[in-house]
Amino acid sequence: MKRTTPALLALAAVLLVGACGGGTTTAASSSAGTTSSTTPSVDAAAEEKAVRQAFADYRDAARAKDGLAAAELLSQDMLDYYTEGRDLALTGSAEQVAGQGATTAMLVYVMRAEFDATELRGMSPEQLVAAAVEKGLVSESSLDNVDLGAVTVDGDTATAEMTSRGKDAGVEMTFHKEDGSWRFDARSLMTAADEALKTVAKQQGVTLEEFLDTTLGTLYGAERVPELKKPLEG
Repeated sequence: MKRTTPALLALAAVLLVGACGGGTTTAASSSAGTTSSTTPSVDAAAEEKAVRQAFADYRDAARAKDGLAAAELLSQDMLDYYTEGRDLALTGSAEQVAGQGATTAMLVYVMRAEFDATELRGMSPEQLVAAAVEKGLVSESSLDNVDLGAVTVDGDTATAEMTSRGKDAGVEMTFHKEDGSWRFDARSLMTAADEALKTVAKQQGVTLEEFLDTTLGTLYGAERVPELKKPLEG
């Protein structure tokens, strides 16, 4: 399926301590899709509804800049991803950061720009997500047109087709049921988002590194870009 590049960039922006802006509309649970079964059981229908509500709640929390609520709606895998990003921001070399992919690299650079080493070292992943949301690092419009299409529930894991402006974006979003609640796991989207960033860079006739440097320069000033390529704990 053809991936919708703007939708992927918007989603990456919201989930990755977005360098491109963040937040959402207060959309209620979508009825845009159905489970894979044509006659879902009552339990399956209830689980699908809960998955949709989890996604809507995450968007609402981001829009309200309720960082702790947003963090609580992310899966443990996603919180681990933020922990990895925090550690790279503190000690990762330029080569190590570049080797993690464009979306992760942007996450690391934004962390270095927004936090000092002492502050970042003392933050849990939940606190990091909360701070990102509350600082307005998550754009308030990025997910306006992104929603869930068909949802498939398999035990404690669910997948949902991502739609943009009501059309299939060709990407699956993943949710995990943890401690009885559905939580959003964006790690499955990172490869797709990396591909989208490569596409945009190619369309602009620049390398991916040049594209990221330009984005960082726009956000923080071109003079700060070399500094952001260095670990906070050098």
